[in-house]
Amino acid sequence: MKNKTLVVLKHEFNKIVKTKTFVIMTILGPFLLAAIMIVPTYFSMKSVEGKAESLKIGIYLADSSQEVLAEVLVEESTALGWELFISKDRESLYTQAIKKEIAGYLTIEEDAIKYFTLKPGDFTVNASLQSIISDHLINERLSARGLSYEEVKALTQAYSLPVFKISEDNETGVESDEGMEFALAIIIPMIFSLMIYMSILLYGQMIGRSVVTEKSSKVVDVLLSSVKPNQLMMGKIFGVGLAGMLQYSIWIFMALLALFVTKLVFGFAIPAQIAMSNFVYLGIYFVLGYLLYGSLFAAVGSASEDEQHLGQLSLPLILFLVVPITLISAVIENPNSTLSLVFGFFPLTAPLVMLSRITTGEIPLWQIPVSIGSLALCIWFFIRLSAKIFKTGILMSGKNFKLREIVKWL
Repeated sequence: MKNKTLVVLKHEFNKIVKTKTFVIMTILGPFLLAAIMIVPTYFSMKSVEGKAESLKIGIYLADSSQEVLAEVLVEESTALGWELFISKDRESLYTQAIKKEIAGYLTIEEDAIKYFTLKPGDFTVNASLQSIISDHLINERLSARGLSYEEVKALTQAYSLPVFKISEDNETGVESDEGMEFALAIIIPMIFSLMIYMSILLYGQMIGRSVVTEKSSKVVDVLLSSVKPNQLMMGKIFGVGLAGMLQYSIWIFMALLALFVTKLVFGFAIPAQIAMSNFVYLGIYFVLGYLLYGSLFAAVGSASEDEQHLGQLSLPLILFLVVPITLISAVIENPNSTLSLVFGFFPLTAPLVMLSRITTGEIPLWQIPVSIGSLALCIWFFIRLSAKIFKTGILMSGKNFKLREIVKWL
């Protein structure tokens, strides 16, 4: 890079890192991202716990023939921490439900059992009541045929299959916590992918808006009297990119420090999904993804007349970033499927998909350098194309260019 490119690079870098927003997001970014994943789960669990402490449901008996079922419901619900009570006054139960004094009420009639509530979508309550009622009815049917419900339940009890994780060093393996393994397999790749998605989108659009602002204010005319279009574009891409790399370096350092402290204090065994090598790949694919999209956003910005037009032209780029997010579950479940391979090597989706595949630890190692090399080659190709668009578009104004017109500039 020439000196003039370095001047632009330094200007763009300082313009970002010296802002309060950059400092605040650098410090709080990891915590905000963790909160997006953890807080909803926490409040969901607290919500279920709260139901166990305060749930109150009425039971209306049309006649005494179903009194046994009502008593079973009262007894079984006590184990859940719920309060169920029997009433002969259906109108009173309805009034209490409307006033939210009770969660709802069951009606037990000779031909049907129904549940009335203001919240019919409460799956936890519905499933628990259904389970108690079903067990009782099944017990009655078996008893009518001279069979014991407990004996039948014991004979039909499903087998719980223990799962052991083996490795090259351990043939016998270590028993795995299936729930924890599944959570880590989903959450870690999701966090990594969201970090890359948000960073690429943030810094990419930052470049596009910067170009549009300078173009619409005619500042670019002054700049181009001193620097060439290519120097201006490369300075912006690498200047903003260095700010992003600085932020990522701090985030990765904070994450590794937190893992080290957790391991040291609590003896926490670091899962394979958050091994240090995966943080290295996180940094690599951020840089590659940013350079790819940064060059494209610079080109789109140079062809845009204002920020509204920038939003329209950059929509296809944003879609290519969104698609991998929607495919993360499928990629994690089968990282070597045709779908995973196609999107893993397609340049515009490779940074997010390949990182998700790598965190599973189930892809052939040769695919990683091939992916990085092919992505670097595509970046070189896209930067050359973007430079042509930038060189033409940065000097043209007064018209909202369409994609087919921009393609002609190539």
